[in-house]
Amino acid sequence: MLTSTRFATFLAAAVTLALASWQATAAPLLNGVAVHTELGDEQFIAGLYVDSPSDSASKILSADENKRIQVRVLAEDLSSRRFKRMWIEGMAINSSREDLQKNAQKMADFSNMLRVKLIAGDILTVNRSMSDGVTVSLNGTTLGRIEDRTFFDLLLRTWIGSVPLSSGFRSNLLGNGEVSSELLARYQSTRPTDARIATIESAIAASKQEKVAEREKSQTVAINTPPPKDLIEAPKLEAPTLAAIPPPVAPKPTPKISAPEKPKKVAKAKPAPKNDIFEDEDEEAFTAASLLSRQLYIGKIKGWAQRELSYPARALRREWEGNVRLDITLDRRGDLISVELAEEADHDVLNKEALRAVEDAAPFPPMPDDVKGDTFLFTLPVAFKLQ
Repeated sequence: MLTSTRFATFLAAAVTLALASWQATAAPLLNGVAVHTELGDEQFIAGLYVDSPSDSASKILSADENKRIQVRVLAEDLSSRRFKRMWIEGMAINSSREDLQKNAQKMADFSNMLRVKLIAGDILTVNRSMSDGVTVSLNGTTLGRIEDRTFFDLLLRTWIGSVPLSSGFRSNLLGNGEVSSELLARYQSTRPTDARIATIESAIAASKQEKVAEREKSQTVAINTPPPKDLIEAPKLEAPTLAAIPPPVAPKPTPKISAPEKPKKVAKAKPAPKNDIFEDEDEEAFTAASLLSRQLYIGKIKGWAQRELSYPARALRREWEGNVRLDITLDRRGDLISVELAEEADHDVLNKEALRAVEDAAPFPPMPDDVKGDTFLFTLPVAFKLQ
């Protein structure tokens, strides 16, 4: 017979097990929705899902539970190259050197999944599952999977870390489950057409088949390739004996030569239509080493520019704050080619200070040898915030 104390303990354990089982199977809840813009142009509307809604970034990032981030594209087209840069740069700025080194291969794998040209209505989902790790999908079609679920939280730092895409974007995602009805309706109504879903599914399936065929072909070539000549043993020759000499053979009659047949015309195969679903097909895929070098270089450039940055006296007196994002292009030597505003603060004095700091910081350190290209383009966030 259970005493009241033992029954209470048993009941608490049962509730804990039931809650853990429910969290493992139930879909995470919508924590917040935010719109990302660049120079006034809306790029995408994003949703953050968690098992335990909260307004604390640190609590969400440290929670070992089911989570999901979802990007719903608003722009007519969203460059996959710029989209990948957003994640690479965001992780580089919000993560430690140790975390970058530890997750370099995973980040390379994730970046190489994002080859599809995104258009208005597309839905990119990154899901963190307690059982399946991290799954990346586009319009319901799986692009790839990363087994380590903790990698998801490094990606999430790009959105809600100490240096997010913007302070407004971050605060809206940390809504603790509270989303305005207007914003929620817009988020839910941003969806791909049935034709677009079918196109993506077909293109991804064809791409996977091509990769399998290429892998099988390379394995076949490796098996059938003859060894080098210096590894082939010459046959041993023995002196012929009389018994081995064949008897003479009567000459064969000369065959009649007839006129050669005209060759049959063979229709030339038509080249396959170029797939316009994928962007930058000729671009070299990231390796762990090349991506890590890129991220460490971004961190070095950020620190280099930070040394020249100062808070404008006028902004201090009036307690003005703001966030500025700058698109910077360098050549291989580190010389500044161009700097442009990607996101402006409300107060122009802050924008001018950010531009001045970058111009005065040039030249920057040269590009690493294993980062390809004649130029290096990246986005530098500058936050003016009073302590």
